[in-house]
Amino acid sequence: MPVRGKKIATVLAAMTLVFAAGCADGESATKETKAEASAPASPKAPADLKDLLTNPHADPSKDEVLTFDFKQVAEKSLLAPPKGMAFTPDSCVNYVTLGDAAGTPLQTAPAATIAGLNGWMQFNTASPVGKDHNLGHDNFFAQFVVELPEGPKLAEMHKAALECANGDITLDGKVPGKLSNVDFQTPALPGAETMGLLQRITFPPQKDKAAAKVLQTFYGHVDPDGGVDRPKHIAMVVMGNVFYYGIVTDAETAIKMAANFHRLATARGLA
Repeated sequence: MPVRGKKIATVLAAMTLVFAAGCADGESATKETKAEASAPASPKAPADLKDLLTNPHADPSKDEVLTFDFKQVAEKSLLAPPKGMAFTPDSCVNYVTLGDAAGTPLQTAPAATIAGLNGWMQFNTASPVGKDHNLGHDNFFAQFVVELPEGPKLAEMHKAALECANGDITLDGKVPGKLSNVDFQTPALPGAETMGLLQRITFPPQKDKAAAKVLQTFYGHVDPDGGVDRPKHIAMVVMGNVFYYGIVTDAETAIKMAANFHRLATARGLA
């Protein structure tokens, strides 16, 4: 899920998602610590959800990880897509909803609405979260967990996302590409609803020098043929009124992220 914001001053010279991307200074971020399940909480009224997010990488010491509550997520516009990036249909990236009757998309909900939600976002600085340009995707992860009081509508989200089986993406109104969402099979998790997506963004090699520069500006580097092919695996889990979203390059890590959340959430009584 593409997202944008200011530069991360401590690491990024230049995340999405996004997650999708420099979002804040390092002092305002919470460094990753070993997450342990805390006291049980009711699915109807979860307590602090922060400890349900944990770094999925085998060696967390190699990551600089940033964690923000949803008030900070709203302030830093971390759910918004990068400036200059447009999608058709809108459901290519705007399929996660608040669960209300109006089907309000979470990503473009009013900042006050997002800030009022009980939720946390976590990502490493390799992710595109909070960036407008240099959307590198090497060894990144991004995830968030949020309580949606009216209940997450996972089947509706799934249907909306798959309406973008052959979507379009445009950079600065000049460089066209393709975006597709297709099913990605994630293992069933006891007491939970799960859904997976394989999202792929592609741009053909650009013959025009100006267009090639735009593509390189957005993605930091292009493939050897001059184009861009960026696959991302997305895992979503619903337990009670709690919604989990994880995005990463490879399928194995996406499955691991969902399993980590499920394990910690089950220990908290969210089954």
